[in-house]
Amino acid sequence: MARVAWTARLRPDRIDEYVAAHAEVWPDALAAIRAAGIRDYSIWLFEDRVFAQYECDDPEEAARIEGDAEATRRWRARMRELFLPEVATDGVTPLVEVFRLD
Repeated sequence: MARVAWTARLRPDRIDEYVAAHAEVWPDALAAIRAAGIRDYSIWLFEDRVFAQYECDDPEEAARIEGDAEATRRWRARMRELFLPEVATDGVTPLVEVFRLD
């Protein structure tokens, strides 16, 4: 089992829209996440920054499967406009786990 975490900054004027979208994630986008073997997925918000973490068995395979899904491509296109420009050009920033207490 692997844990994956990332962070990115939202456009300050689009934060409410991001939160509202995540209150009603499209069923086919959720299905794509599950089909990729991603589980225990959480996203937190602090000011204009989101932090996300999930578990999966193989992060590279999960990213490939999820990324190949048409629903994921549509969802990401919608979300991309809510983030600051670096997300569109550089993607989200992966986080390194430095401590964990089981």
